[in-house]
Amino acid sequence: MHWDAAHMIYAAGAVTVIAAMLFRKGVIIPSILTTFLLGWVYKGGFGEGILAGTAAVYNANIMAAKELFSIILLIAFMVGMLNALKEIGADRKMITPVQGIIVNGHAAYWILFAVTAVLSTAFWPTPAIPLVAAVLLPAALRAGLPPMGAAIAITLAGQGMALAADALMQVAPALSAKAAGTPELVSAIWLKSIVLTLIVGGVAGVLSYFMIWKTIKKPALLSHREERANDTEPHRYAGWFAILTVLLFVLDVVGMIAFDIKGGDAGAIIGGTAALIMIAAVGVKHKGKAFEAVGERLSEGFVFAIKIMGAIIPIAAFFFLGDQQHSIMVLGDGAPGFLFDIVDSMKAYIPQNEWIAAFSVLLIGLICGIDGSGFAGLPITGALAGALSYGNGIDTSMLAAVGQMGSIWSGGGTIVAWSSLIAVAAFVGVSPLELARRNFIPVILGLIVATVCAVLIW
Repeated sequence: MHWDAAHMIYAAGAVTVIAAMLFRKGVIIPSILTTFLLGWVYKGGFGEGILAGTAAVYNANIMAAKELFSIILLIAFMVGMLNALKEIGADRKMITPVQGIIVNGHAAYWILFAVTAVLSTAFWPTPAIPLVAAVLLPAALRAGLPPMGAAIAITLAGQGMALAADALMQVAPALSAKAAGTPELVSAIWLKSIVLTLIVGGVAGVLSYFMIWKTIKKPALLSHREERANDTEPHRYAGWFAILTVLLFVLDVVGMIAFDIKGGDAGAIIGGTAALIMIAAVGVKHKGKAFEAVGERLSEGFVFAIKIMGAIIPIAAFFFLGDQQHSIMVLGDGAPGFLFDIVDSMKAYIPQNEWIAAFSVLLIGLICGIDGSGFAGLPITGALAGALSYGNGIDTSMLAAVGQMGSIWSGGGTIVAWSSLIAVAAFVGVSPLELARRNFIPVILGLIVATVCAVLIW
């Protein structure tokens, strides 16, 4: 593919944004300016091009906001519910039984990691995150685990390890196998992806644990302060609401299993349950004034969600233009997927050596994940795996599994701040950009170790 000016601007913009993130600089300005230049150059002309670029800034952000609104709404309902439960003291009642298990911040990190991995494997991370946030997160923070440590454990286990393996639904290995032209290799890719994601998760999880070790506090240092802050008497129905909340979420899980509900539909059930619990808790607390009070709780949820998401939308708006489906929404029919065009053009320059091929597919997967959708890159990494392995003895399923790791661990996402990582950051109360930075080195090292193992084993 011939790179035109628009593709060069997109590539330069992507490099600038990523470099700015690594150097802890703001990335909203380069994201908006590059979106403007992209719209201007793609449409061409001076007057018409400037107008098109100006409109592209607005339209791209509208498109990104629509794509991310499901996450915004889920955050708003969950925060509204948690605030309503906190108002009657049910949040403290909920964590009392868990305190016997989460004895300190060190145990909290690994318990969050394990539970998130299991729930995310069953239902995908989107519905699993609010479940963990509602039941385990308060106890983990009370035990001394810092918010950033909790966010790291949840993202690595859910958005990384569980999503990259896709052990139950097997959508990812099926996409990779189909793109590679070898649909018969679904099982082989599936098995290799499970092994590789366990390696990545193990390396990244352990490295991150030691990186946050010194920030973990003793539970005793938190308890006295929290007891003073929460010295109000819980509502008489606080205990019942604590039980009801956990019970309803458990029933949600049972229903998802029974009716095979996953992904966005599962997230919708979790969000709807949170909204109903919020209304019930507000009604018990405020009685006749509940109509006004429930609006306040929901507004608090939206304010919190927008505060977290507001800085992410312009960044997502730019990177979403890398995918043709989103690019057409902003630039009109015929608009290309800039990122995927760029990646596709690089295939011809990769030598056919198993080590070079494996790390090239990994790199391509990481680049594809930049758009914030880990699964969107699988057709490219799968096709690349098929092309590089054809006729030279390299294991196609190994290359496809490595590419799957790169794309999903990146955009699924653990190191891309405009992915579903946003939801974790919102529930825990940390910066998405800072969370992505903290995850970067452990995840990249984990991916490198896994790729080396893949070549040596297979």
